[in-house]
Amino acid sequence: MRVFIPGVDGYLGWTLAQYLTVRGHEVAGCDLFLRRKHVEEAGSQSATPIRSMAERLVVFKEHFGKELTFKEGDLGDYDFVLECFKSFQPEVIVHLGEIPSAPYSMIDVHHCNFTQTNNIVGTLNILYAMKEACPQAQLIKLGTMGEYGTPNIDIPEGFFTIEYRGRTDTLYFPFQAGSWYHQTKVHDSHNVLFACKIWGLKATDIMQGPVFGTKIDEMGDDERLLTRFDFDECFGTVINRYCA
Repeated sequence: MRVFIPGVDGYLGWTLAQYLTVRGHEVAGCDLFLRRKHVEEAGSQSATPIRSMAERLVVFKEHFGKELTFKEGDLGDYDFVLECFKSFQPEVIVHLGEIPSAPYSMIDVHHCNFTQTNNIVGTLNILYAMKEACPQAQLIKLGTMGEYGTPNIDIPEGFFTIEYRGRTDTLYFPFQAGSWYHQTKVHDSHNVLFACKIWGLKATDIMQGPVFGTKIDEMGDDERLLTRFDFDECFGTVINRYCA
């Protein structure tokens, strides 16, 4: 398959590109390197050595014998997203290109607004570009379990059946996000669902929990292929901070 990964320089994106390439898929991606900039802004760095994208692309070709097609650009720029999809014609889009930090979004109004704009507008641009350039592609969108909060009942797979005042309906399970970042994921989920309804797009919204580790078997012993390991208060998970 032809797989496009927005956020391919990130923690999950870089690893996924390697995993898919080994399995014979053709992979391309884009990134604006915001994760690198924001970790630096927090006065931190990855605990594992992270190569520049230029170096990563060289070692990727050397290690896997295939090129990773890469474009630097902003998902907030619709024309850029549209051109990526038109030129590559993806069959699958794995959207990993969002600011992933609740603490970062809560710093002040500027970080809140930037997180909201970057995440929500970027996803909307992907949806519109899919409609225009590759409407048959499958979108795999990473949400988060944090969209649901901590309700005192079991959380179903997306939808649940409710009876109220003698009537029954199947509805989207209510969201109770706990940060401005998590609210962007809630809005993404609603926007993706709406785009699927009105345009017939195909999407899978994955509500994953914490992901950990710095390598996969496909990397072998080549440290140049390692993914990042953040341990600061904004982008490092609790387990990362204890490990580092």
